[in-house]
Amino acid sequence: MSRIAIAIGAAAVLLVANTVSADSPKDAVQYRQSVMESLGGHMGAIAKLTKHEVSYNHLLDQAKALADTAPMVSDIFPANSKPSDDPKTHALAKIWQQPEDFHKKVMAFQMAAKAFLADVQSGDQSKVMGGVKQLGMSCGGCHREYRKKMQRH
Repeated sequence: MSRIAIAIGAAAVLLVANTVSADSPKDAVQYRQSVMESLGGHMGAIAKLTKHEVSYNHLLDQAKALADTAPMVSDIFPANSKPSDDPKTHALAKIWQQPEDFHKKVMAFQMAAKAFLADVQSGDQSKVMGGVKQLGMSCGGCHREYRKKMQRH
């Protein structure tokens, strides 16, 4: 029985590994864009909440969702998702040309997301406002260098 379980487990690992590595460039880019849109949605909601433009009491939920999603950014730039692989990506080729700097900026964003969650949990409004500023700067720091300039409509 244990040999069968091991064989099934090994087959499952191989299946998952092949599935992950077999992502088409288009699928990888679309997934990345979905994750980034999710992060943008949380940031937009956080901005409305911290500016008191809406009366919902969801700041903690939004901060948790952002902190939970932030680690995914480390995994969503596979080698086969460069602009040369799928021209619909908003990512610049510099990501793959300067991986150490890009990684530092991603880590800064992830740390800012964790710190912002802690600021919100503290209940200290001045920490929350400082944290949201740091969070925005960490997003912009990466987008300015590594994301295609988008035209506003």
